[in-house]
Amino acid sequence: MNQPIRTERRFGVTSELTQQQRVNLLKMRNEDGWQDVLDVMEMTCIEIETALINTSSDKETEVLANHKMAKAAWLIFTHLQEKIDLEISLYLESIAKKPPVPEMTWAEQEAENILDPTRPAPYSLEN
Repeated sequence: MNQPIRTERRFGVTSELTQQQRVNLLKMRNEDGWQDVLDVMEMTCIEIETALINTSSDKETEVLANHKMAKAAWLIFTHLQEKIDLEISLYLESIAKKPPVPEMTWAEQEAENILDPTRPAPYSLEN
């Protein structure tokens, strides 16, 4: 079950996830294993931070580089979670039932027209 590690871009910059991909994210997010994935990602961030802490202060360039790496790791960690939440919310919004909005009565249309004279006058059978 060894999956190849993706090291190059393959998903288009302007591409969007399909509904099925969003469903898969929702399912994954609700599984017990999701917390394990977060734990591993957090461990990775901590390992990168540890490399920063263990860098000799005499090596200013290396300290700065490790600081940038640690900051980037935490940004990726949080952004990934936010992006997954966004994709899940897009899916949930797409399947949410819209409440029915009743059509306005003639009297309501007339009242709206009085409040907003730029609206077209309501059609009446009496006119």
